[in-house]
Amino acid sequence: MFTRSQFKKRILFVGIPDMAYIGIDGLLMAGVNIVGVMGPKKDHNMYGDFKNFIYSRGLNYIDFDELDEPQLIQTIKDLEVDAAVVCSYNYKVPKVLRDATKDGFLNVHPSLLPKYRGGNPYSRVIMNGEAETGVTVHFMDDGFDTGDIIAQKPYHIPAKATMGTIFNELNFIGIELLLQVLQMYETQDLPRIPQPKGTFISGNGLSDRELFINYEKTAEEIERFIRALNPFIMASTTFRGNLMKILKAEVASDAFCLPHPAGTLAKIEDDKFFIATSKGLLVPTVMQFGSFFIGDSKDFIRIVDPKIGEEFK
Repeated sequence: MFTRSQFKKRILFVGIPDMAYIGIDGLLMAGVNIVGVMGPKKDHNMYGDFKNFIYSRGLNYIDFDELDEPQLIQTIKDLEVDAAVVCSYNYKVPKVLRDATKDGFLNVHPSLLPKYRGGNPYSRVIMNGEAETGVTVHFMDDGFDTGDIIAQKPYHIPAKATMGTIFNELNFIGIELLLQVLQMYETQDLPRIPQPKGTFISGNGLSDRELFINYEKTAEEIERFIRALNPFIMASTTFRGNLMKILKAEVASDAFCLPHPAGTLAKIEDDKFFIATSKGLLVPTVMQFGSFFIGDSKDFIRIVDPKIGEEFK
C-alpha cells in the first residue's frame, strides 16, 4: 500500500461534480500529489460551489475561460504536470492542453469500453437490460472515450438497480481503479491497449424526447426505463395535460384484465392502478404529479380520482 510520501508524480485533477467530489477526496486521502485542479467553466451552475470545495481542501484551483487559451496552457506547463486525471467532464479536452502535460490525460469512464461510450452509460445499461457494466481508465485522445485502455474493472448490475445506485457504486469503483493506476504510474510506464475499431452500443445522454415513457414498449422495458432515470432525470408522462414523473413502478400480468390500448388505464384497485402496455401492465408506485403532490399510487387514486380508459401520453 502506498503512503503519502511515496506519491511523487505531479497530478492535475480535472472534473465536474458529483464524481469530482468523490475523486478529489479519494485521491487526497490516498496521498496523491495533486498540484492543481480544473473544474467547470465560470458559467456552469456548479462553478462557485466546486471552487469553494477545492479551496476548502487547500488545493490550487485553476480558473480559465477556454481550454485552449495560451494562459491556461502556460499555467499547466509551469506546474510541470506529469499526468492529468479526469473524473466526469462535459468539455472536450483539446490536444494542446493534453500536450501541456508530460504523459497526457487519463479519464475514468463508467463503462467497459468500447461499449457505452458517451455521457450517460448509467441509464443506457439499465434500459438495455445489461447484467454487467464496469469502469475503464483510459488515455484521452481526439475522440470521445476512444483512447487507449489502461485498466478495467467489471461490475455486476444488481436486480432493480437504479441510475442512482450504479452511479454511486461506479464512482467508488472508479476511484479505486484510478488509485491502482496511479500507484502503477509511480514506478513504471502505463500500459496502452488500443480500443478495437468498429461501431459499439452507445452510452450517449438522452434527448428530451427520450425522457417520455413509450407505452408501445413492454411493461418490463418501461419498468427498466423508469429505474434507469431514477433519481437524477426521472421518467415522464402526462395525464389530463399535467406532467407526471414516475420514480418507481412494478410489472403485472395482463391476463386478469380486459384488453386496453397501450397507455390507457386498464384497472384500478384500492391502492394501485394499472396502465396497459404492448405486453403486460405497468403499476406505478411512486410518482410526482405536476405541482400537486409527490406520493404513492394510493395518493394518486385518492387525489386525482382516475377513471378506467383514461390515457397516459
